[in-house]
Amino acid sequence: MIHHRATPVAGACALAAAVLLVAATAAPAQTGDDPATEVAQVAEQAQDTRRQTQEQLDEWATERAELEARWESAEAQVRYLDERVQLERDRLEALTAAGDELARRLEESQRLEASLEDTLLSILRRLDRAVARDLPFLEAERTDRLRNVRRELGDPAATPADKLRRVLEALLIETGYGGALEVYQDRIAVAGEDLTCDLLYVGRLGLFWLTPDMERGGHWNPAEQRFAELDGGELDAIRRAVEMATRRRPVGVQALPLGEVGEVGGAGSATGGEASQ
Repeated sequence: MIHHRATPVAGACALAAAVLLVAATAAPAQTGDDPATEVAQVAEQAQDTRRQTQEQLDEWATERAELEARWESAEAQVRYLDERVQLERDRLEALTAAGDELARRLEESQRLEASLEDTLLSILRRLDRAVARDLPFLEAERTDRLRNVRRELGDPAATPADKLRRVLEALLIETGYGGALEVYQDRIAVAGEDLTCDLLYVGRLGLFWLTPDMERGGHWNPAEQRFAELDGGELDAIRRAVEMATRRRPVGVQALPLGEVGEVGGAGSATGGEASQ
């Protein structure tokens, strides 16, 4: 910090007065001129000297004030720049830390994504095998669904969330079939004969067929893996079950011929069962 000093105006004035005094006393001894004239000349010279000195002092004071102002401004600018440098340094450190965290998360996400896809493919393969061993109801619909899920699992544009959602949807739908009782129409082969029938599936317990005129009917024989034709009381039971499922008969308990259940329906075998809605 620059400290101000008092201006030497008083000193200059004292010097001028001393010069006048010396001139006034010494002049008569040195020359024969009029003392008053010489004193006036000396006073004028002192006045000029004082004026010039004051002008120089004023110029120095102005220059000093300007330099001090520029110094203070430069100091303020340096402090501002130091603060900005520190701010940018802190911001860079924060961005670097955030970038490192994002890189770590991206690497972890890629690892989890690869693991998730492997898991989803494994689930889908098990679901394929389960559908292949299941009763052959809604075959086209179920096959198309699994094919679409497999296609989406191989789509690089699909997100892991979309892939997981599609697999879970397929699982939920397949799970829902286990407690469903539904009639739909399809074409099947019975003893080499191609028939258009109403098909009734009772969960995963049994699959039954009935011609539109209700004159012929039967069931899927899981032991022989084919549709078989039934008659008599077993055909009547299928007619009543189809009427219940289509709301044409009051709902009640109905015994149905399940045949050999085997691996598809559960452990052991059964020759009959009950269905209700």
